[in-house]
Amino acid sequence: MFSKRSSGARGAFTLVEVMLAVGVIALTLTAMIGLLASITSNVNQIRYQTKAVSLLANLETVLKMKTFDEVFSWVAPASGAYVIYFWDEYQNPSDPDNSSLMTLNSELSGFKQNMPPDKLSLERSYGEIFRVNMSLYQAALKGERVRIGDSSLYSGGALTGASTEYALGYLPIKVDIFVEPRSDITNGQGNAEINEQRKVYEDILYKTR
Repeated sequence: MFSKRSSGARGAFTLVEVMLAVGVIALTLTAMIGLLASITSNVNQIRYQTKAVSLLANLETVLKMKTFDEVFSWVAPASGAYVIYFWDEYQNPSDPDNSSLMTLNSELSGFKQNMPPDKLSLERSYGEIFRVNMSLYQAALKGERVRIGDSSLYSGGALTGASTEYALGYLPIKVDIFVEPRSDITNGQGNAEINEQRKVYEDILYKTR
């Protein structure tokens, strides 16, 4: 024989209990959304850095195609950066079944040097636009005699004179790579605030004679 349930037992939750439960769920969801956003940001950062590393090979190809005089003129002033843009473009944009991509840059024939891709190129492109700032890596030249006929040691600043008066057989170049939002591509070397937000990679390359 079963006894009756006591009169103190409850069969439903009170409004306070429901509100507390909703509050706990809301806090948990907020924490999970924040964690998801952080994970997504980290994944994107890794993806950008991986792409930036692959662009170094493209950048080395650009440097090989340029004369020593040209690259010297890019970095010798030491007062700013020479900018090259990179982006991936569909080889045959009119064929939806052809997803092959090729990496283009602003130094190629048909594009404007130091300028981001134009509207047509953006329509044909896929993924992010990468901006590369190239400048003289002055730390690598400290204490070197960098000018023919001048016995003084380099302590920093611009490389004066023509490239034919440069005493070394190499130019150390600091490379900073930034990822650019397609809707707000930086035109030029950018400022400190923008570059801090968008920088994904840096490295040192050398141009030899």
